[in-house]
Amino acid sequence: MTSLSSTARHWKLAAISLVLLCGCPGSPPETKTVARPFRGQEVELVVPASYQLPALWDVALNEWMDQSGATVRWSEYSGSDENSLEQKLSAPVTSGGRVILFPLRQLGELDRHLTPIESATTTGLDLKDIFKGLHDRVVSRNRSLVAIPVSAPVLLCYYRADLLKAAGLKPPQTWDDYQSLLDSLDRWAPGLTAVEPLAPGHRATLFFARSLAFAKHPENYSVWFDLDSAKPLLKTAGFEEAIAVAGRAWKKMPPSIAELNPADCRRQIIEGKAALAISSEPFSVDKARDTTRAASIEIGICRLPGSHRVFNPNSKQWDVLPRSAVHAPSLCAFDGMAIGVGLPAEGGKDAAAWHLLSTLAGEQFASNWASLPKSPCRESQVGTATSWNESGLTIEESSRAVDATAQALRDDQLVADLPIPQADEFRRVTDEAIGKLLKNELDPAAAIQQLQADFEQIVSRAGAASIRADYRRGLGLPPAQTEARP
Repeated sequence: MTSLSSTARHWKLAAISLVLLCGCPGSPPETKTVARPFRGQEVELVVPASYQLPALWDVALNEWMDQSGATVRWSEYSGSDENSLEQKLSAPVTSGGRVILFPLRQLGELDRHLTPIESATTTGLDLKDIFKGLHDRVVSRNRSLVAIPVSAPVLLCYYRADLLKAAGLKPPQTWDDYQSLLDSLDRWAPGLTAVEPLAPGHRATLFFARSLAFAKHPENYSVWFDLDSAKPLLKTAGFEEAIAVAGRAWKKMPPSIAELNPADCRRQIIEGKAALAISSEPFSVDKARDTTRAASIEIGICRLPGSHRVFNPNSKQWDVLPRSAVHAPSLCAFDGMAIGVGLPAEGGKDAAAWHLLSTLAGEQFASNWASLPKSPCRESQVGTATSWNESGLTIEESSRAVDATAQALRDDQLVADLPIPQADEFRRVTDEAIGKLLKNELDPAAAIQQLQADFEQIVSRAGAASIRADYRRGLGLPPAQTEARP
């Protein structure tokens, strides 16, 4: 009897458990409630039309909308229309806020439309993961991050490592070293040339990047203008030395450099036509696919050369560094992209916009940007960036490019290219002066004299107070005490 009773109890408990697990007969299946925190809100997503993002991000955004309850309204702008983006950002903000993908070189014009990122909690991103120099010197205003960089290329020096090694020579650390390699090119790289990107539209970038070694003193934030008066600083010993050094180098190169862009220069060294080149990594899928690599070559890649001396505009003297030290600041924000959140309307909300930004630029960055232009901007990307595209380089060479880019963007001497709304005007006159130098219509001294006069004219038209306020803001500095503007 005891045995039967125990068995009966066992089956009874099993039956109860089965009912609890399966539910009562005829009861509806239990449904899981999905939190949709931004139900009914609309986020405006402002993006360049050339990227065709509505198609590329269709799956990711549909998933985000399903989970968040918000909707996305696309707003595309044309990169050829200078006022297109500015007009869109001046329009009323939607209920869920505005996310903006924009050219990094336009940050000086757009930063007033962006909400500062006060903490990692806002975005869900590790903000300390962004390279320190890039974080502090390029995408911050008044010590607060205002955008997440997606692409931030720097100019690099490419050289034929196999030929230098065979000749017992070393890669250039200073511009003097670089000139020595140019002067002896026929001996260590017979039949090859050296190239730099001096096509219209790229001349100002190259000249400014070359100038920093001589004109950007470590103690000063400023490069182009006096912080108190906004007076241009082109007619100073640092820039005079920079243009003289550049002029000597360009005379050793073929006249065709006046029509070469960075991609052209990079292609020439990969195809075995050049032994020295200045360029930048494209870090996009399509730009390097038409390059045919020369057989049996080895390419070295490093940061641009620097200098053992730098002009101090405060003391009006040259400061000489120890022979073991090289001053080589890099130029950034002449190209690239960043993403940020627009200022909300008065009393409006932007939590949905921040959540969308985190989705696009956070954990799903690799998949969302798989076929889009990008470059390493974070420490966590250093190990993966070498596989982002087929660039014509070997894995080892691509790793050198990533390492050189990371070193430049970590540097607290990193310089943002003219971080002011009037930047294109200053770049245009610089392009013109360098063009005349290349045609021998101006010598280096006259070219600098013209640049100083052209810069002064632009400052006069815009107003010194306006330039000073914009420039200080672009450098992340507070307004001068005498400024009336915020």
